[in-house]
Amino acid sequence: MNQKGVIHQQANCGSRPALCVVMALLMGVQAALAQAPQNPPKPAVPEAVPSSLNVAVIEGNNAVNSIPLQRSVTPVVEVRDQNDFPVEGATVVFILPEHGPGGTFLKTPTVYTTVSDAHGQAAAPFMVNNIPGKFQIKITATAGNRRGEAVVTQTNTTGGYIGPALPQRSWYKKWPTWAIIGGAVTAGIVVWAVTRGSSSKTTVTITPGGPTFQ
Repeated sequence: MNQKGVIHQQANCGSRPALCVVMALLMGVQAALAQAPQNPPKPAVPEAVPSSLNVAVIEGNNAVNSIPLQRSVTPVVEVRDQNDFPVEGATVVFILPEHGPGGTFLKTPTVYTTVSDAHGQAAAPFMVNNIPGKFQIKITATAGNRRGEAVVTQTNTTGGYIGPALPQRSWYKKWPTWAIIGGAVTAGIVVWAVTRGSSSKTTVTITPGGPTFQ
């Protein structure tokens, strides 16, 4: 309100004091509303951050693969949640290098996708290539909006094999064993045939007084 309006209002207060009090209260309320913020900002609510997965390498890290023997060490990982419990059914992707040292998976060249088992574990067997050198296998695991990563480092070499002990073949799969068993069986049959043939022959013993048949 300008100065003339205030003077005019003060002039009228002498005859109507109650009206002046009401107008003064209204003016005070309007001034308070004008100074107060219209839309106070709401406090920011922090967004929930999805928990991550822990991908631990169980086998295959720092392994050495043999190119002459075509032997590679299978990488095995274990997927666990934030409480260190195994995660079953997580999608696990293994990625081999597209060029240089490395290898190929059984069905796809460089990418292998599988699912973690009841123990949270997943493996990706692959065939080593003929390029010597060090390489990395990148691994990602996802379960819903949770995600985890790991890296397995291996080396291809033309030298000796360095890794887990090679599985021994069962005795019945070894051809030398079969050869020995076959020879033993054959020898037994021959001895049996000779013995049987000898026992089946009739021997004649000549003694004085006439022949005697046995």
